[in-house]
Amino acid sequence: MAHQEPRTVTTGEIPTQAQSRRAIPARYVFFFLVFLMYAISYGDRAALSIALPTMGREFSLTPVQMGWVSSSFLWSYFLLNLPSTILLDMVGARAIGSLAVGVWSFAMLLGGMAQNITQFLFTRVLLGVGEAPTFGVGATVVRNWAQPRERGSVMTILLTGMQLGLAGGTIAGAYLITFFGWRCEFMTLGGIGIAWALAWWLIYRNPKETSDAPRRKPISIREIRNLFRSSSFVGILVVQCTQNYLNFLVMSWMPLYLIHELHINITGTGNSTALCYLVAAVGAVIIGRVLEHLVFRNGIHPPHRRFVVATCLFGAATIGLLPHFHTMTPILLVLSGALACLMAANGANTALLTDMVQDGRKMGSVTGVTLTCSNSLGLLSPILTGYIVSWTGSFDMAWYMCALALIIAALLSLAMVRAPIRMDEHAA
Repeated sequence: MAHQEPRTVTTGEIPTQAQSRRAIPARYVFFFLVFLMYAISYGDRAALSIALPTMGREFSLTPVQMGWVSSSFLWSYFLLNLPSTILLDMVGARAIGSLAVGVWSFAMLLGGMAQNITQFLFTRVLLGVGEAPTFGVGATVVRNWAQPRERGSVMTILLTGMQLGLAGGTIAGAYLITFFGWRCEFMTLGGIGIAWALAWWLIYRNPKETSDAPRRKPISIREIRNLFRSSSFVGILVVQCTQNYLNFLVMSWMPLYLIHELHINITGTGNSTALCYLVAAVGAVIIGRVLEHLVFRNGIHPPHRRFVVATCLFGAATIGLLPHFHTMTPILLVLSGALACLMAANGANTALLTDMVQDGRKMGSVTGVTLTCSNSLGLLSPILTGYIVSWTGSFDMAWYMCALALIIAALLSLAMVRAPIRMDEHAA
């Protein structure tokens, strides 16, 4: 098939039963570690959102300033998405995974020691440096070790680690802040990340290249240009940008939104936010599996995964209903349902990218290009939301904007994602 890569590396597609018995346990350990990496990453990001009310009082921050602080890790994160994933393709996921998580965990430890907002902003920028190749590492591991028919399900399950991290980081952070202060929260989470980095270095192994495999070369400007000539890549990119905007909005502002709407304290906010994330994680797996079963019941055809993506985006657009509710139960139901659909869309869209890209050896770099673009938009999300709240006194306009954007992205995915994504000189 056109979308399959040359077999120059050993991947998860194991040809014999004996090999399968040996390889499957190892690859599932790798998948589990990637799941934990996503959970730690988003737990560290959630640490700021739940600490922001307390930090805002300590550092005398306005809503607009809180928006800028929330976005600060993205300043370096989106700038380094592509360079870090180019290095990932050349060096491999083992070294880059350990280095990345080690750097951002060290940044968390420093964040807990910051004595003023300037010092704290520096640690957030360092956190972005470490987190830059995170999703490139995950996409590379899935491309190397997952069977084509299971990539969507594997990717969705792995990405629920984000929700678990947000839930765990939020609820643990709420209680750590209540009893020990926000600095203890940051330092505890940093220690967990350093332990993961060590485990990844000891356990993970990059696939072995065959003796005739060509030397790895970094992605070229011409290849990047050819990516943007592919309507399929552009369709996938639009979805990534849109879901990323809502993801960063919720991650940065949901605790303050719940405080604003429901008038609850930090621990109450932490419990409510964690509940939303946990329900969303379970819902995302169920939604993704059911839709993939329906779409692929007559056989695997990678472009058809766009129907899963579009359906989930339409479901995520229910976030636009939030302004019509002002009590806890309906707000939590809408948030949980929309986040579940958003996560399922993210998993399906990421799997769609891994399926459609012809040269899987540069999967990390392609993911880096995608994240550079999507995170440049995600960078604006907490900032723009801060201005919206400051100008209007509510979050309503932010939710309406996201709902409309998700619907447009779903329609574009359906229309544009059809042909394999090629980066060579013959790409159209």
